[in-house]
Amino acid sequence: MGKNNISKTKEALKSNPCEKYELAITNYVIGEKIDIPQSELFEHLAKCQSCQGDLRNWRATYATMRAKEYDSRPEVKQKNEAFIKKLVYETKETKRTPIDAKWEIGSAAGKIYNLLKANGEMPIPVICQKTGLKEYHIQQAIGWLAGQEKILLTRDDKTAYASLRG
Repeated sequence: MGKNNISKTKEALKSNPCEKYELAITNYVIGEKIDIPQSELFEHLAKCQSCQGDLRNWRATYATMRAKEYDSRPEVKQKNEAFIKKLVYETKETKRTPIDAKWEIGSAAGKIYNLLKANGEMPIPVICQKTGLKEYHIQQAIGWLAGQEKILLTRDDKTAYASLRG
């Protein structure tokens, strides 16, 4: 380098003291070799708000670049597309009607109570068969009846049983 170029570099450093750290920050973020001691870079970063901002920006930019690279892999694209299809399917607007839970559970509980009153203790699977109720209604109704202390639940190694409380 000639004398003229050295004096231009010194002038540039005077007008922008961070100039020598700019490439070092970029290289540090992407994992390349930096031309100044790492400790010097870290000391400068500890003091310089502007370079701290550059470091944050480069990290965000590099993370975005890496994410785009990752997302462009065929297996990742396929996985993401499947996830999006699942989201779209699960969130499609469907017509739903309100449930009168008190009536549904109460009605199921009444059927179970009357069945146990007529037949005594019964295995839960038999209650399901005899009432024709859906399993979740049976579970809700038995839970409600047990919570109201209307029925007693017992079990052996294979089956759960319900009976009316004495």
